[in-house]
Amino acid sequence: MTRLAVERARPGGAPARGARLGGSPAARARVSAVLAGVALLCAVPLAFACELPGGAAQTLKGTSHTVAYRTAPLKVGEHFAVDFAVCPAPESVRVDAWMPEHRHGMNYRPSVSAQGAGRFRAEGLMLHMAGRWELVFEVRSAGKTERLAHSLRLE
Repeated sequence: MTRLAVERARPGGAPARGARLGGSPAARARVSAVLAGVALLCAVPLAFACELPGGAAQTLKGTSHTVAYRTAPLKVGEHFAVDFAVCPAPESVRVDAWMPEHRHGMNYRPSVSAQGAGRFRAEGLMLHMAGRWELVFEVRSAGKTERLAHSLRLE
């Protein structure tokens, strides 16, 4: 049962502390339904903000941000692009890739362009050799940088 606190007048016009609104069960049910609807509307944008149109995407969850991304099939020595969304929308984002075992990254620096509504496109990436790579998203917000990475193997 949901109860809402309301102000009742005490002698002298001061509100009574802890006064409760009883109301009928139907009235309480309506109030509960309205509050549940408001809570749902507040949560919906967060749940769908990182989806990319056009099919399945990989999702990386950090402590402050979530990244959903998609690439075309990757091949050694061929340029590719990454379409991705960041939630919540960041101040800035960088995309890179590197090989942890070899301790080097790509020979190219990709460019990132904003596509609106927290969506981005990184172009000019190339994985120049076979092996294990990490695709890295560096997300900057509120003066802090969060690094989200996904490991992939290129044959």
